[in-house]
Amino acid sequence: MKHVVAALGALMLAGCGGGAKDGAPADGDATAVAANDWDASDACALLDKAAVGAALGQTVIETNLAFVNKAEGSNAATSECTYRLANGDAATLMARRSPIGDNSDAAIKQTREGTAKTMAAFSDKAIEDVAGLGKAAFFVPGINQLNVFLDGDKFVILTISSAPAANAKDMAVALVGKIKR
Repeated sequence: MKHVVAALGALMLAGCGGGAKDGAPADGDATAVAANDWDASDACALLDKAAVGAALGQTVIETNLAFVNKAEGSNAATSECTYRLANGDAATLMARRSPIGDNSDAAIKQTREGTAKTMAAFSDKAIEDVAGLGKAAFFVPGINQLNVFLDGDKFVILTISSAPAANAKDMAVALVGKIKR
């Protein structure tokens, strides 16, 4: 189920439009220079396993990087890191970075609405908007998934399905705050 929603978000964004950019930052744009170091093709490098373990109260015994796609032309860089916990549970972080900055308001709306429609088939819990985490963010209760549009070109989905429902959203928000920017 968690992979269905993660894949849905990534696929919806993959088709969003925008003109190709050369990837070079504008003169004097230090933020853009630093942002070029953000590698979505290695989600495991974006969120430290010790931070995940501490937040979930378990030791992360291994990480597994999968679904790696390097950016090429207008294709986005993507990957998913699975954090395997000592108790057998797991958490996942999917990262996406678009070379064409396609996290538009329309794309965000489409992703949120698509996720809500998908989840309606499995749950009656409403998706919750989360303020203060970038351009836009929403939490999917039941599967404990936080979708965050960090800015115009970076997007992450953190799923901590084994977290207790009472504090899963707060845990996810805290973990997303630890993602390397």
